[in-house]
Amino acid sequence: MKELIKVANLSFQYDEGDEWALQGINLSVYKGEWLAIVGHNGSGKSTLAKLLNGLLLPQHGSVVVEGFRTTEMDELWEIRRRVGVVFQNPDNQLVATTVRDDIAFGLENLGIEREEMKQRIQDSVSKVNMEGFLDHEPHRLSGGQKQRVAIAGILAMQPSIMILDEATSMLDPMGCKEVISTVERLNHEEGITLLSITHDLEEAIRADRIIVLNQGEIVKEGSPEEVFQNGEELIRLGLDLPFSIKLRQKLLEKGINISNSSLTQEELVNELWTLHLKM
Repeated sequence: MKELIKVANLSFQYDEGDEWALQGINLSVYKGEWLAIVGHNGSGKSTLAKLLNGLLLPQHGSVVVEGFRTTEMDELWEIRRRVGVVFQNPDNQLVATTVRDDIAFGLENLGIEREEMKQRIQDSVSKVNMEGFLDHEPHRLSGGQKQRVAIAGILAMQPSIMILDEATSMLDPMGCKEVISTVERLNHEEGITLLSITHDLEEAIRADRIIVLNQGEIVKEGSPEEVFQNGEELIRLGLDLPFSIKLRQKLLEKGINISNSSLTQEELVNELWTLHLKM
């Protein structure tokens, strides 16, 4: 797979003399994958997100995005054009009086021609199922709808990778479900490369690969099956296991054999239904 982001020996501290927020980080992000970076509060997740698109610069090591280095000031524009970020609070990302104008704002900054801009806006809202809201006022939308507008704004700029920095943490369960369903479809059907920064393992379990941070260091990495194989280790790191993993463990204790591939709630329900039909 094509490597889009390469992080090598990355270390960062906010002020001299402080503890390192990140230390010795090495990771790659590949085209078309969904990579989740998880950890408890203060583990360095959001710091890493800001380093990946040049909002912060490392004291040691490097971040290279499609050949461009974040430490080169004249390359930051290209990096930020390639790496789109959806932040935690949707209200902080909406700048215009209508959904249409909000999505157009980033395109205007890129100097996109009007006709192409109109097409990109239409394409992006279609991908997040917000076609009927182009003339709505963003502040009147639900939290989940606001985040979908923010995602549409990023998609319209056609980045190489989209980072979701705790993008569901301020949403109610319905809004969270809307956003996760949207990004899952974008990844699976549109091939959008995703990097989700989250403490929510219910979200991370849907990713192709998971990296676990603790006190600024990578302590575990692998597929969801590999990472959740030792749930007690994750609990010790301050992370709460997904409901589906807890239920699967209880079922196995009762002698009900569930495959290791049934990780999400939907997959678990489908397998239980299949087992029921066989009984």
